[in-house]
Amino acid sequence: MNIAAAPLGPFETNAYLLSSDDGKECIVIDAPQGAAAKLLPLIKDRGLKLTHLLLTHGHWDHMCEAHAFAAAGAEVLAHRADRELIENIEAYKNRYLAMLPELSDADFKSVKVTTWLEDGSTFIAAGKAFETRHVPGHCPGSLLFSCASEQVAFCGDAIFRGSVGRTDLPNGNWNELLTSIRTRIYTLPNETVLYPGHGGRTTVGHEKQTNPYAKP
Repeated sequence: MNIAAAPLGPFETNAYLLSSDDGKECIVIDAPQGAAAKLLPLIKDRGLKLTHLLLTHGHWDHMCEAHAFAAAGAEVLAHRADRELIENIEAYKNRYLAMLPELSDADFKSVKVTTWLEDGSTFIAAGKAFETRHVPGHCPGSLLFSCASEQVAFCGDAIFRGSVGRTDLPNGNWNELLTSIRTRIYTLPNETVLYPGHGGRTTVGHEKQTNPYAKP
């Protein structure tokens, strides 16, 4: 499986393009502003079939262009706890405009989720088996997507290299986040490479040893 990261939008949110080993299929993880213009032409040029869009959580900067990937044929997968954020994004427009007044109505388009995932859900995408872990705290519907055969996990905004996700946003919960990290992320093998929603990659073992905000 080939992994390409593209930091996009006002918060440099990572969109990930994962393509199968045979070069036939691909999936996308998260859809920040600019992801459609960046990734859809690339997918077309490479002759890839887009099968899935995985959403790590429902915050605007991770899903605002999900509708474009759905229109391109991707099944949209997310956690039901973020249903309102994802399928009724227009209701939260004023909240985001307060932070980013340069946005317009075109930046707020909801998307219908194809499949709601739960903790422990499994599925096949890009030719690999994935397992879902529910990691709430930053957002109620935060998910981690783990691919054991590749020793990688896509953790959204739950944890970063040397830091953790914010919990001062609506419905954030610090204690819940720490529990998620300790019981759902730090229980992955130490060599697992973590691909976060912002910033560069790290490993489970490195964060267990050095992260000042989330001690094991």
